[in-house]
Amino acid sequence: MTQDFTQNSATPSPIELSPEQEAIVAAPLHSFRVAAGAGTGKTFTVAHRVAHLVREGLVEPEEVLGMTFTNKAAEELADRIRLVLADEIDDDRAISIHTYHGFASDLLREFGALVGVERSTELVTPTFARQIMADILSATPIGGIDVTSPVAVEYSLHLAAQMANNLVDDLDHPDEDSDISLIRRGYAHAVALYRAEKRRLKVIDYGDMIAYAHQLLNQHHPIVEAVRSRYRVVVLDEYQDTDPAQRELLRLLFGDSVPVMAVGDEDQTIYEWRGASLDNFRAFPEHFPNPDGPAPTRLLTLNRRSAPEILDLANEVRSLIDDEPRPHLRPLPETARGTVRRARLGTSVDEASWIASDILERHGDGHAFSDMAILFRKNRSMLVVHQALSRAGVPFQVANLGGLLSVPEVVELHSWLRILERPTDGPAAVRVLTGSSYRLGLGDLGSLARWVRRHDDDDLPFGFLEAVDHLDDVDLADEPRRRLTRFRDTYRRLLTAAQGLSLVEVCRSVLDETHAWTDLEVMDRAAGLSARLNLYRFLDMAESWSPLDGRPSLGAFLDYLDLMADNPAEELDVARIAVADAVSLITVHRAKGLEWPIVYLPAMAAGTFPTTTRFDDPFCKPQSLPLEHRLDRSSFPPIKADMKDDDRHALLRHQHLSQEQRLFYVAVTRAKTALILTSAHWYGGDRPNVRPSPASPFWEQAVPYATPVVDVSEAPDRPETLGDLDEDTPTPDPLFTDGWAEPLRRHSDEGGLSRRAADLGVEDAYRRHVSTYEQLLLDLPVQVPVEDPSHIDTSVTGLVTYSACPQRYFWSHVDRLPRRPQAAARRGVRVHRQIELHNLGVVPLTDETDLEDDFDPGWEGSPGTDPFTNYRSSRFAETKPVLVEMPFELRVADNVWAKGRVDAIYAGDRWEVVDFKTGRPRPESEHLLVQLQAYSLAVIDAGILPEPAPELRAGFVYLGGDGIVEQSHIVDRPWLDKARNRLAELADGLVSRRYEPTPSDSCRHCDFIEVCPAGREFLA
Repeated sequence: MTQDFTQNSATPSPIELSPEQEAIVAAPLHSFRVAAGAGTGKTFTVAHRVAHLVREGLVEPEEVLGMTFTNKAAEELADRIRLVLADEIDDDRAISIHTYHGFASDLLREFGALVGVERSTELVTPTFARQIMADILSATPIGGIDVTSPVAVEYSLHLAAQMANNLVDDLDHPDEDSDISLIRRGYAHAVALYRAEKRRLKVIDYGDMIAYAHQLLNQHHPIVEAVRSRYRVVVLDEYQDTDPAQRELLRLLFGDSVPVMAVGDEDQTIYEWRGASLDNFRAFPEHFPNPDGPAPTRLLTLNRRSAPEILDLANEVRSLIDDEPRPHLRPLPETARGTVRRARLGTSVDEASWIASDILERHGDGHAFSDMAILFRKNRSMLVVHQALSRAGVPFQVANLGGLLSVPEVVELHSWLRILERPTDGPAAVRVLTGSSYRLGLGDLGSLARWVRRHDDDDLPFGFLEAVDHLDDVDLADEPRRRLTRFRDTYRRLLTAAQGLSLVEVCRSVLDETHAWTDLEVMDRAAGLSARLNLYRFLDMAESWSPLDGRPSLGAFLDYLDLMADNPAEELDVARIAVADAVSLITVHRAKGLEWPIVYLPAMAAGTFPTTTRFDDPFCKPQSLPLEHRLDRSSFPPIKADMKDDDRHALLRHQHLSQEQRLFYVAVTRAKTALILTSAHWYGGDRPNVRPSPASPFWEQAVPYATPVVDVSEAPDRPETLGDLDEDTPTPDPLFTDGWAEPLRRHSDEGGLSRRAADLGVEDAYRRHVSTYEQLLLDLPVQVPVEDPSHIDTSVTGLVTYSACPQRYFWSHVDRLPRRPQAAARRGVRVHRQIELHNLGVVPLTDETDLEDDFDPGWEGSPGTDPFTNYRSSRFAETKPVLVEMPFELRVADNVWAKGRVDAIYAGDRWEVVDFKTGRPRPESEHLLVQLQAYSLAVIDAGILPEPAPELRAGFVYLGGDGIVEQSHIVDRPWLDKARNRLAELADGLVSRRYEPTPSDSCRHCDFIEVCPAGREFLA
């Protein structure tokens, strides 16, 4: 990625440089290292250094090369330089800021054909890499390894990544007979097959990007000279996050010829598990020497972020990382006092509830929810906390994808997607049927289960959905039968629609059909905001995802989610936090680079933070690269093959603890004014502990610096329930009026099944199976009184379709026929989503998958023709609407309801109801006007406008041409009366089931023209 500095409209920052920063900014033009502690303004310093070099005429703007690790960091550095230089750079001059992978991508884009990397080559994410490796191992027997083992894929990819990060093309295979050597040969063979398959698919992964760029430069020295001649100074930001291969690539280009400034913090090296090397920052003076000797080191120690109390703890944590002395971080003299607090509670549920109540108390004192974040060492610690926040009415957003899949609203959507693609997915069907939409109990599902058992002899994969399809044969009370019939009708509509929709459209259809958006509107503000933010994040993922081969199908997407859930690897970049008043839930790895006034660190228990030791031992772990092949072997402790295992493991365990200590330092320094550490004696989850959890050693480090606010010093007796099931949630099941969780556990324990599963080594699978409740289905009837009468449900789109042609409505909404995928419709969804996020001030998830965007050789935009580009040049882009994507359900007649979403409502001298169209304008017809009529009536009937409104207008804004075209109407009393009459006519037609064809010019684009004689006759 390259940032262009030709648009400069900002003013310089008012922050004054410290003496340390001034010395760095004015340093001579030579190589040096900047050791920048957390919060010391390193990006600000880098920007001023670059500006100084340009202003003093030491370099031209285009001779400066900047590199950092993520697109977000590159954008921030670009903004900083723009602030400092203001209007001093001509429009035809540019300073290049890349990510490390983006720089390698540009080299391959320009010269990659020389090493077999064509411009059509695509970059694959880690999840897709797992998919490729899984396909290889499932199809190829490999000597030395069990390809059916669940760890075979991960171990093979682990070795592949280490080989790429250390520029190892092939592992030597000495004639050794040890088991480790034989197994490693097997993994090396899998890596070779993986590389061959990537070449066949014309894809590369992140490690390949650097390795191929290094190969290119190593084999073609004229290219080295050509690239090197473009720059007179190089600035490397976040240098501690680079791996050995990236270091060697940079050394090959600039190591002995171009001044290099590397900025980083050795104590924030927290990505060693994916290749980052301590050796890079430590040995920079020798790797990038000056003509007169090793590069010098300059310090940044003045922290501009955190209160003195927080820095006292941070300095203590930092001093314990290893035996090397470090200068202390210092607060600004004017920094206000802060607090460090700790709370030790009985159980994880108590801990989560206390955090929720403390957040509410601080919010009551005037702190915004968005000022607070909860940082987790592990994704699995999130569930019990966000359940507590939901109960307390605290809005929250989950920034980690692994944690996102446990949010109830996302679980519901995910379950629907699973049953649409996998009809025999029993757990997903149970989740939907027992959820809030249908509220069936276990007795009701027991009736379905009995039907399934009666048909077991047919040797077919019968499941709940098959039983639902045969409701006439199932013994059910009236009310469960009505709810199951409603579910069956919804399922069939979604199943039909999914055949012709894109992936994200399927997701939105599920949300619309299940009234999810309407449900959010009736939730309290906090819960509704939390649910909306997390659903948006999932929709962003669905919209941006694409498979390696073929269209982004629902089945492939579900496989992707399965891989991600089984292997919740941290993303490579920092998170983008939505601009909303909500608490952020995020892992510490993802929080690096972010800051909040108030930070909570929960689950400070031994085994969680720090994690259980999982270190690379190259002498006993075949998936680890042998030490002699590692470019950074000097960063390892002095281990040898002939050492006793216990002695070697002790050294490696100490190294692992140092890594976790650095992560704790990063977590502490995210806080500005308040840091709260919490822990509990008892934890649940997938593996509830059988004895109390000792406090983390990091907790003990914090004790002298933290004020106790809750201190349950002695562990209480082990509670009966430790899991994440919410015991306070009321159940609709009359058979389990006190909830399902405890009977579920009692059934498991009394039956001895969990012990048997543990003996067989399938305990995790058993727990997942039991959690579907299928083990507890009973044979008792349930009688529940009948509720509301049925009514006709449609949508505003349906009303417009019916107005244009009732026959088309019949085939698209009643007796549904498959429809062709429409590129224009997919573009419309994308543009509407961009507009929605722009209006909300929310950054989409696609910006978080940072490095995927860096390698896109073939895409070129067309300024002036893109609808979103047109939108951004319109008056609407600069005006914040009062309501965005407002869902509604409009009562059209006594038994006819229509759902819809208003794109935006703007306030001012007049109120405007706006619907954005991504196509070109066309003469308005009566049926198209129905959309504005329904929107206006929904807005008026909802009572959201002030009374009296000065003026209300409703209109379309067309974005698909060379400019903006607006077509609007004054919504006065006569206009509304006409609207009500028109919608009443349409409702009468729907109730009377009149579906006669109405041919028109739109028949040319109708999906059903082949089965419509009237339409074909009209066109003829």
